[in-house]
Amino acid sequence: MIRYLIYFFVCTFFINPQLYSQEPGSIRVLIFSGSNNHDWKQTTNQLERIFSETAMFSYEVTNLPDTIRSSDFELFDVIVSNWNSWPENDLRWPQGAEEALSDFIKNGGGFVTFHASSSAFYKWPEFKKFTTAAWVMDITGHGEISATRVSIQNDEHVITKGMADFFIQDELWVNAEENTNFKILGTATNNDLAARGTEDQSAIMVSDYGKGRIFHTILGHDAR
Repeated sequence: MIRYLIYFFVCTFFINPQLYSQEPGSIRVLIFSGSNNHDWKQTTNQLERIFSETAMFSYEVTNLPDTIRSSDFELFDVIVSNWNSWPENDLRWPQGAEEALSDFIKNGGGFVTFHASSSAFYKWPEFKKFTTAAWVMDITGHGEISATRVSIQNDEHVITKGMADFFIQDELWVNAEENTNFKILGTATNNDLAARGTEDQSAIMVSDYGKGRIFHTILGHDAR
């Protein structure tokens, strides 16, 4: 799924042409990594390979995102988060680091989350304002990794314009917590959900927060 993610991510920057130029490395990416209830080493390595193959990006990885400062964010255009604090779901960062992240987004930075990386900071109210599709204990669930059909619901948005429905092998979450401020660009289902009559799940979502643009997909369980 990560290769689909990078396509969506690239398109978000075409919304704001000022962030894109023909110069190599013109989009500066910071990857949050170092902790996740999934194989974050594998998926971060895949993200690094993808950014390395695409000349428009320069990137860095931090395995200690809680040490970030406002001055550090000035070096980047977008954050791609592959981080959560599981099993300490209520973990908070130092106040300065949290404020630096929210200010970065509100002032025009991009923020990309996928699969479990929006399931963090359960006790930080502002985080819920610029994220969606968090795992909710005893409500959210998933079956086995299986063929998942992704249906495009908005073919006018710059991210999904011209994109056809597609199948991937992925772990599909059901009943994740949703932020109603996000627009749904695509939904997903699999044979198990269809057989039980469960509705398609929101799968590709975007929002604004201040001047910043947010992207999330519930897909991306592993590096496929």
